[in-house]
Amino acid sequence: MDATGSMSNLLLKAKTTVRTMFERVKKILVDAKLSEDSFQMQFAVYRNYSNDENTLLQNSIWETKPNNLRAFMEKIGPDGGQGREAIEVGLWHAYNEHQKENISQVILIGDAPANTIDEVTSNRISRGEAYWSKTKFANKIFWEQEANKLKSSNVPVHAFYVADYAKENFTAIATRTQGRCEFLDVNSPAGADLLTNLVSEVVLNNIGQQNGKGDDLVKAYRKTYS
Repeated sequence: MDATGSMSNLLLKAKTTVRTMFERVKKILVDAKLSEDSFQMQFAVYRNYSNDENTLLQNSIWETKPNNLRAFMEKIGPDGGQGREAIEVGLWHAYNEHQKENISQVILIGDAPANTIDEVTSNRISRGEAYWSKTKFANKIFWEQEANKLKSSNVPVHAFYVADYAKENFTAIATRTQGRCEFLDVNSPAGADLLTNLVSEVVLNNIGQQNGKGDDLVKAYRKTYS
């Protein structure tokens, strides 16, 4: 998810709802006689090249317990921003994680599109290529290439935009990777519930597909919580 200066509402809601997400998903799994540890979740946040190597991308480890993810998110605050954002770095990270151990899906949430090829070059100028050459981001990263890698690995990116500014690019990312794309009104009074339901249903849908349950888990969730 985007963790630049405009995303304070999203970050706050993620911090306050992560426990609820886990509790609800695990209840549906137990009711369906599936292991409540059928899934792991990792949180990762991206910003832009005005940030240094350590804050351009930050991620938790893979977790089965909400308290650990909540502890990670408590350390994350809104920072930086340069118009478009470094979604490409987030997609790059997701593919690298997939190379270590297969991941089933990516959920992308933000309010700005990914940097264009030209913007990747121009935005890196603020710190200079001499700086970036000594980091894990020494090579320039472009969203189309990273999305294609995830597509070739059958990892869908479900892209949820919280502002129309991101709609076109988020639609392109989701379409390219065969994910879904929708508007997430995280800034509304019901934003926390919307975020909880969105993440929970996407997780349950994936688990259901892998365990021969189809969309039964999502239906059970909606019957119980929506």
